[in-house]
Amino acid sequence: MTKQLEALKESVDKLSDEMGEMSQMAARHFDELHNAVNNVASHTVAMEAIISAMLARIEVDPQAVSNWIRAKTAEFSVPEQGESVAESIARDFLNNNMASTRTSTPNMP
Repeated sequence: MTKQLEALKESVDKLSDEMGEMSQMAARHFDELHNAVNNVASHTVAMEAIISAMLARIEVDPQAVSNWIRAKTAEFSVPEQGESVAESIARDFLNNNMASTRTSTPNMP
């Protein structure tokens, strides 16, 4: 009986060690994923800032933007679903920048 208990204890100890290793590995992967997402978000914010500054000086046709998005996403989108998330984001971005451009244009050189 003690041999069985010792074998069971060894198995439990081994399982515990392996679970600890898996937990540490998962935490490392989560940290790597978090860093990658943060990097993409930082790049996106930087690009939005640059585009916002450009939109203050350049008029952009929202329909041309929508057409470009639809052409680039046609192979994996469903037209029956209407406006895509990308189109919605672009529309909101353009609307927000056009509104701020209207209020700040008189101060521009």
